[in-house]
Amino acid sequence: MAAIATGIFTHQLDWTMILIGLAVGAGVIAVDAVLARGGGEARVPVLAVGIGIYLPPEISVTIVIGAFVGWLINQALRRRARAAGLDPEQALERPGRRGVLIASGLIVGESLIGVLMAGVIGASGSQAPLALVGAGFAPTAQWLGLAAFVLVCAAFFARVVSAGRDGARRVPP
Repeated sequence: MAAIATGIFTHQLDWTMILIGLAVGAGVIAVDAVLARGGGEARVPVLAVGIGIYLPPEISVTIVIGAFVGWLINQALRRRARAAGLDPEQALERPGRRGVLIASGLIVGESLIGVLMAGVIGASGSQAPLALVGAGFAPTAQWLGLAAFVLVCAAFFARVVSAGRDGARRVPP
């Protein structure tokens, strides 16, 4: 966004790239409209395509993993509802809301920590003011971070799927 604003004010904006983006966006919307008229379930998630193009891969991958975990949760809830003789779509409603609330909390928490870290980095003038180990620990830290991410995904899955199994864990309407 800063590059676009700077390009507009300095009259050095590469309009070719803007027009290509406009054409791609219009094309994706047109394909989605055609699929919607067909009445099938296959649709193009226009916003997801835009985010996938705009965001760097490190962020886009987490969005894809989140969507996959959400799909796994829905499958588990449908399977449990069918086993109990309930309508599978109604079984998604309350636990699904809990999943959205937990995911929103994770996003807000990450944002707040990012702002806090930016303040600490700005105040200290150091790129890693809270570092406890040297740069040689980076490969191990990446594996530990991956393990923590997998554990959070597993805990998220378990918490949402267990929502509504008994009266004490039901989400209020």
